[in-house]
Amino acid sequence: MANKFILIDQSISSIAGHHYEYAMHVLEAAQRAGFEPYLAANRRFPPEQHPPQWRTLPLYEAGFWDSEGVAESSIVKWLQRRYRALRFRYRLSYHFSLFGLLWAVRHRFTEFLLQQPLDRTHLASLVTLLPAAVLLKLARLVLLLLLLPVMVLIFLWRSTGRLMLAGGFPQLYLKELYWEVADTLRLPRELMARRIGYMKWWKQYRSLRSFQKDTEQMLDRLRPGAGDIVFIPTLSAIDMMGLAEALKSRPAGPSWHLLFRRDIYPGREAGYDQHEWRVQGLRQSMAVSREKMQAHDVRFYTDTDELTQQYNRLGVGEFRTVPIPHTHAAVPKPAALPLRVIYVGDARREKGYHFIPRLMEDLWTDYIATGKLTFHLQSNFNIPNGEPEAVIARRQLEYFAAKKPGAVELFTKPLTSAQYKDFVLSGDLNLLFYDANNYYARSSGILVESLSAGMPVIVPAGSWLARQFQPAWNAYHATVLEQAASHTSLGMEELSWTLDGAGVDPVDGELSGVDRAKPTALLAVPTGATHLLLDMEVPAKEAVIYVEQSDAAGYRIGRRMRRVLEPGKKGKATDLVAIHDRARKITLALGGGTVRGLGVHLLSCEGSLPLGAVGVVYHDTAEIAPLVRDLVEHHEHYLKTARAFARNWQSYHNSDRLVGEIAG
Repeated sequence: MANKFILIDQSISSIAGHHYEYAMHVLEAAQRAGFEPYLAANRRFPPEQHPPQWRTLPLYEAGFWDSEGVAESSIVKWLQRRYRALRFRYRLSYHFSLFGLLWAVRHRFTEFLLQQPLDRTHLASLVTLLPAAVLLKLARLVLLLLLLPVMVLIFLWRSTGRLMLAGGFPQLYLKELYWEVADTLRLPRELMARRIGYMKWWKQYRSLRSFQKDTEQMLDRLRPGAGDIVFIPTLSAIDMMGLAEALKSRPAGPSWHLLFRRDIYPGREAGYDQHEWRVQGLRQSMAVSREKMQAHDVRFYTDTDELTQQYNRLGVGEFRTVPIPHTHAAVPKPAALPLRVIYVGDARREKGYHFIPRLMEDLWTDYIATGKLTFHLQSNFNIPNGEPEAVIARRQLEYFAAKKPGAVELFTKPLTSAQYKDFVLSGDLNLLFYDANNYYARSSGILVESLSAGMPVIVPAGSWLARQFQPAWNAYHATVLEQAASHTSLGMEELSWTLDGAGVDPVDGELSGVDRAKPTALLAVPTGATHLLLDMEVPAKEAVIYVEQSDAAGYRIGRRMRRVLEPGKKGKATDLVAIHDRARKITLALGGGTVRGLGVHLLSCEGSLPLGAVGVVYHDTAEIAPLVRDLVEHHEHYLKTARAFARNWQSYHNSDRLVGEIAG
């Protein structure tokens, strides 16, 4: 009889979303490996959606996120929903309505009117604006008159304050009265102040007990034994405590494989030491839980090296990195116009959905209206009614979709597993505008799917996403010098570095800087130079370099560019920047970290030169549109390098390898 492979994902409540995609790939691989697969999911998972390939047990009441936040009564929840809805409608009204416009210019309405062009469109709008403005002025006058009693009360309150300052009997009497009232109100005030903590503890306790009870029910129904595997791919510390309670009194049976996919230190690695106090509770709870499970074979994993480093800092067990399983092989298709630009996943601020309307506006005339690009965007919200930024962005995108039907397509409902796979594989370019700090250590399943499909991507610098294809970037930049028609190269020691007006020299071949004390060097741009190539060693985790271009008169061209450079293999980091036609000087400033062996190459290239390989990396949102243009204009180059990268990528990130490592 085949051994059981039980995957527990307490958050799976439908066949839409990455939780189900992950589970599907793993269970299919377990089946290929000879295991008998089982899926333990959330109770809300409807029976008609249960896949026939394996047995599904909808047992779990609380999902992964249910232990977060605060438990509230139904009345409190209803009031909160109404408050959020009203606040959201107010924000929409302020930004987009006639009232919002009038309120924004209420103190300079005459100036606003005089600045309007005298064309038919604006004159017609004044017919509505003038009466509305008069009504707004009258309404403010009435409101000010109604506030007169309040002003009287404030006057009396201030008069009372003067009595207290007068000393003698009035002061003593009023002080006693004040302290009596304050002491009476202190207890309810303290209870309200600590209410959030109490409610959060209660919700976490309920989630803990729920996970314990539901896991015990799963064990009683399936009765796994030695040789069987239980894999939990998304686990929190609260869930682990519940699991420990379920196992502490049971004899040893199956092996337990626990995967943690959320970061525990905020921000970037340089600041981890300052946040040790944040993880003390987590460290203690995981240590206690591990002690309760010592009779069982329990193994710990993460899905990125950065997360593994974070969890190993806790010192409560050995964590190791395992592959990410939900990958798809590339589908060969001709690189024909229009190219399909896709955004995959929920419409969320954290994933940069709100940057897309501006990008579309920048590309509309040259690329979208001309039929070079079409946009296909998942636009369903991750929470009811959506985040404000995402809602506003979707309304703006609906305008573009109506402007040219077929050029912009929005999917406002979650996709099924088959629809999702077809959608991902249909893209020619994937937009991954993720928050770099939030995804400094966390993985992105969408990036894994894109890279395995050989699809070019655009991602933020200084994130886990950018690090995945950094070796391909460095390898490509190493060939750029050979492609240049001519170049001027300078070493670190050949540059004149200054700091606060005084000269500064590298020490032992190294140069360091911080944001408030940046060593700076000025470069003269040779005639015909088209690109700036930087290569260096970064001994620490990252270095920050500022690049500023200026014309012959010394005026800055564009924005000062902040570059976050992280070391790849052998500690090397590279960057390639296009030089503006009018640039005559380039200023380099080291604003953070340490660099060694900095090489500065001013290249003269015939024709256009791609800035990267596999995908592109933006350091500032202002770079997104130019980089998308680079991806489009050199799509064959990026497609070729992405497909070459996909072959090695798929050899590690696949479900068969994940199951093999767990079973091994």
